[in-house]
Amino acid sequence: MKIKTLLLALLFTLLFNVSSFGQNDSTLLSRARQSLSEHFKEHPVEKVYLHLDKPAYIPGDTIWFKAYTVVGEAHQLSALSGILYCELINAKDSILFRRVLKLTSGISIGEFPLARRFPPGQYHVRAYTNWMRNAGAEYFYNQAISIGGTQPDAAQLSKISGSKPDVQFFPEGGELVNGIRSRVAVKSVGNNGLGEDVKGLVKDNDGNEIAFFETRHLGMGVFAITPQEGKTYKATITCADSSTLTVDLPQAKSEGFTLAVNNSDADSVYIKVAANEQLFRAQQNSSFYLLGQSAGKVYYMATGKLVTPVFTAQVARKRFPSGVVQFTLFSQNGEPLQERIIFVRNDDTLKMEVAPKEQKYSARQKVNLALSTLNPDKQVVQGSFSVSVYNESLLNLNENKESTILNNLLLTSDLKGYIEQPNYYFINTDDKKWMDLDILMLTQGYRRFEWKQVLNNNNNTASKIYSPENSLELSGALKTPSGKTVPNGKIILVAPKQGLLTDTVTDVNGNFKFTNLNIPDTAKIILRARKENNGSNVTIYVKQGDYPPIFKSKQDLADDRIKLTPEMIKNIEDYRHKLKEDSLKNGIPLSGVTIKAKKEHKPDQFNNYGTAFERSLDMNRARDYANIFEAIRYLVPSFRGGKVILNGLDLGSDSYILANYSINVLEEVRLVDPFGYDVEHHMHNTQGSIVITTKEYVGTDTTVLKGVTIKAKKEHKEPDLSSSANLHGGGNADQVIMGDKVSGCVTLSDCLQGKVFGVSFRYDGTPINMRGGGPMSVILNGLVLDGSNLNSLNANDIYSIEVLRSAETRSIYGSSIQKGGALIITTKSAADPNYVTSVTPAGLITYPFQGYYKAKSFYTPKYNHPKTDSEPFDLRTTIYWNPNIITDKEGKASFDYYNGDTKGTYKVVVEGIDDNGALGRAVFRYKVE
Repeated sequence: MKIKTLLLALLFTLLFNVSSFGQNDSTLLSRARQSLSEHFKEHPVEKVYLHLDKPAYIPGDTIWFKAYTVVGEAHQLSALSGILYCELINAKDSILFRRVLKLTSGISIGEFPLARRFPPGQYHVRAYTNWMRNAGAEYFYNQAISIGGTQPDAAQLSKISGSKPDVQFFPEGGELVNGIRSRVAVKSVGNNGLGEDVKGLVKDNDGNEIAFFETRHLGMGVFAITPQEGKTYKATITCADSSTLTVDLPQAKSEGFTLAVNNSDADSVYIKVAANEQLFRAQQNSSFYLLGQSAGKVYYMATGKLVTPVFTAQVARKRFPSGVVQFTLFSQNGEPLQERIIFVRNDDTLKMEVAPKEQKYSARQKVNLALSTLNPDKQVVQGSFSVSVYNESLLNLNENKESTILNNLLLTSDLKGYIEQPNYYFINTDDKKWMDLDILMLTQGYRRFEWKQVLNNNNNTASKIYSPENSLELSGALKTPSGKTVPNGKIILVAPKQGLLTDTVTDVNGNFKFTNLNIPDTAKIILRARKENNGSNVTIYVKQGDYPPIFKSKQDLADDRIKLTPEMIKNIEDYRHKLKEDSLKNGIPLSGVTIKAKKEHKPDQFNNYGTAFERSLDMNRARDYANIFEAIRYLVPSFRGGKVILNGLDLGSDSYILANYSINVLEEVRLVDPFGYDVEHHMHNTQGSIVITTKEYVGTDTTVLKGVTIKAKKEHKEPDLSSSANLHGGGNADQVIMGDKVSGCVTLSDCLQGKVFGVSFRYDGTPINMRGGGPMSVILNGLVLDGSNLNSLNANDIYSIEVLRSAETRSIYGSSIQKGGALIITTKSAADPNYVTSVTPAGLITYPFQGYYKAKSFYTPKYNHPKTDSEPFDLRTTIYWNPNIITDKEGKASFDYYNGDTKGTYKVVVEGIDDNGALGRAVFRYKVE
């Protein structure tokens, strides 16, 4: 490949006069370089990369991440922004979690807990700063991940029957020119957003066959064509299913330049500029200019004259940094004509090595690893790193699709459009992958800026709408009840728990802003306002957060699901069997129980997914008792209460409620033994459950419950809960209370007292799950708050309250809410945007302010003793996560952890950045046998 390239370059040199292609710094090039420098000084490029603990997840996992925010061409850790937004987005383009993180020298950490009932499917993790919004959401960090399931979602992956791919053609440099042979890249994308391989035959308008092509990787390929004057060209495309379609090639220009770059040589880049005959005759001896830049810094400039139609140049690759390099051809009057981007890969990343102390490991063995780092000059460096360890054998992953600190910050973060398999171009590289990467560059556009705006010094226009954020702010306005602005109004902000008190005044338009708010987590703040004359008859309007919209993401689930391998399935079966044995061995036998032969109960949430031992009670022995409660006490004298499940409904621990139900209505009573292990909440149960099914529920009888009178009521329309933030969907809760039922009280907790089943309220309004769950959270229009915020809400502003107190309904929120569950509150303003919030008393409101998210710590078990049979299996897929690895003055660091019980190949991934912006990534694998 290298010899062929050198021969081509020599051929160009012999055929054409290149002496006029000097590297003279012309006036236009000087202006272009200066304008570009000023543009990027005014618009520095900020990028975000998240190192995730692993590429795929299952419900119950936690997505751990470390954010690296860099700025400029050297990728130095950013001091531009102080706030980072990280979001978890589901397949319906809804934001499930938003973390507001404080950046310290460009670094931050966080996590997203995934409840065990998280719906499986494709999700996205998105991260950005406010400043990055100026470049557009296409340049945000946006990583697709799969959560749950052992099979891909066919609805998301399937190709619509009979649908045709979208086939586009991209001439090298941007345009075809008559009479000049040019390369044309082709890209074919299926309806699912993924590359689809095709074949094609190009014919002119007379039916002559001009070129044949076949895509070579992910629906991308390349062919050459020499367009002729008066000709048009069409391509007949043959798809994978043998169907065909016809696509027009771009119309060639009658006169013009072409720009071609040969990037296949290891040491040099070869550039060819050609003018067709018409342009050469019309503009002979005129000048043209060539400029090469990367991340806003110019690394190459050249001036040429049209003395001959073709000019070539050889440029040393080492003069460019690794990453995307853009070459632009300018006309004599400074008009950008052609553009070509290439990817340069040099040896300028960190040299990192992970060294183990052992070569083989066993389950639960302690692992000690040492990290050493050197810069490209082989000097020791200090830097910030993160390390993740996961069992690769449990993940059915395509490593080509993995996002890394190298392929993200060097490649995908600079390109618009979806890059399907970014890591394909960075692992096990060879000539084919290098050519495939060059074809990718032909099909993707670099649009960090527009040359015309830069050359016109149009740097201070509306392109800088969003400013860098260095601290949290709260802004709003003061108005009179009639809607007039209140200038020079005085407003005080108090955060009682944080000990914060600050004040400000409104401007001439009645607007106010509090800055430098260093408040952790979600805090209840109090705003008090007065007019300039101390009048309190004012209304406070708080400006809500302005967040970027969510764009539909590509579907890319093909093989990135966590799959249960035979080994993992066996481990889980052994795990459940062991737990059942423990339950039998440690449980207290209940007397008076007759076990009838019945089909085995299916594992469900009531018997801890098959891990708890259970019995069916023979209720025929207790027919003389009036109600279920007395009957159970007769059959099981040791019974002292427990959780009651009636027809799938969790009634809590008040077993005396069973006294209201007749024994004649029973279909089945299951007594779930205590001391079983709750796999959903990773804890041992302390009390059993009574699972009752009635005949009416299963359809074997129409007998109604004793004492229950059913009256006919006219059909009523269900309330509209479409605005609810409930992750289950509006209305899917243990109880729903509409706002018209909670009006006319001094505090909201007073209104709810006695109306919310199984919930009491503290003196400060905090809801308490009386079924042993403890304090509950308040979720206000999707924002998770502490339960003490309940009484800060005006009862008259409530549209609906949804109660999540059972394990089934609250589990989807995981650790993001209190263990007792949550009250999901939707205000009238959220349900109806035209609703105006009532404020009582005037000039005073409480407001839930979303502060900096406080990240949790990754728990690493320690096995300092031999495993005993009574211990549960350690089935973790993420074995270790540490986002706080800092190398010392010798460029070294060490860390240790314990393996899990699962066997297979464990993958250690270390990523990070040094103080000068050099990027690094190291991968180490070892076997656990």
